[in-house]
Amino acid sequence: MVFLILEGCAAVDRPQSAQPAANLHPRINVGEIALVNEEQHFVLIDLESNLYVPPQGVLLISVSPIGRTAHLKAGAEQKRPFVAADILDGNPAVGDRVER
Repeated sequence: MVFLILEGCAAVDRPQSAQPAANLHPRINVGEIALVNEEQHFVLIDLESNLYVPPQGVLLISVSPIGRTAHLKAGAEQKRPFVAADILDGNPAVGDRVER
């Protein structure tokens, strides 16, 4: 009888472990690259009508229709509807979508 009780406990569904960290921070659309200054390694992001403004230092990515194009870091320069971001690596282009 004890064996049956223990066996029944083993069959009870247990909650799964926490989801991976990537799912805890869904992608947020920040805007679109309006200007690329390759010489000074920065881009201007047009926030369009988005309410989200990335704080200074937040890591961002730029994405084209064929995939990720660059890693960016939001800068201190912000004058609606634009935000400056440093190019950390990659080759962003005007029109690329920017996400957090």
